[in-house]
Amino acid sequence: MPCREFGRSWIWRPVPVNIAKSILAASAFLALAGCGGHLGNFDMPEAGGSTLANLLGFKSNDAPAAPGAEVRHIFCPEVLILEGTAASQAYAGTPPSSANLRYQYALGDSARECALEGDQLAIKIGVAGRVLLGPAGSPGGFSVPVRMAVLRGRDNQPIVSKLYRPTVTVAAGETQADFTIVSEPLRVPFIQDHAEDDYTIKVGIDEGAGTDKPAGKGAKH
Repeated sequence: MPCREFGRSWIWRPVPVNIAKSILAASAFLALAGCGGHLGNFDMPEAGGSTLANLLGFKSNDAPAAPGAEVRHIFCPEVLILEGTAASQAYAGTPPSSANLRYQYALGDSARECALEGDQLAIKIGVAGRVLLGPAGSPGGFSVPVRMAVLRGRDNQPIVSKLYRPTVTVAAGETQADFTIVSEPLRVPFIQDHAEDDYTIKVGIDEGAGTDKPAGKGAKH
């Protein structure tokens, strides 16, 4: 069973999404929770949204300009990872130990793309991660619950939140498999070109059965 129920309560404490900080934060959290801090071998490419953005085909955040007008650059919000949700582990027995670890999910790189659509800002989010088997695990299919949310900057309230469950297959004879997720455009009201002052993008592994919250034009600020 999972070591903790990640979806029961999301604490909005920003931790930048990059390999070193994500894995170290998750390791420290799991150790404090009595789950052990061993995350195994998780050698992914160096973090930096540009690599993943190129892989996913993300474009620049420049809004189309009318003939003769200057190109309008949208400053897309930063992607952050929720504290304690960079990784999730499941064990075959209790107490949790390195020997009875079945598998772990871990998030790595991230990217985002913003586009201006009338009076709305359309944000597309990409996240990369990995499923890693432990000594008590076995190859097969895994459904990784990853939540992506856009929060209002002034009060840290989620405007739109979506739960994704990519299926990852660890093939026979293998001990790990990578995955990437790309959200559909998550639309929020457009306020100004410096959207990073108005919104924050947050992602994390969410083991709970949370609900999605769509954003509409009538969202208040």
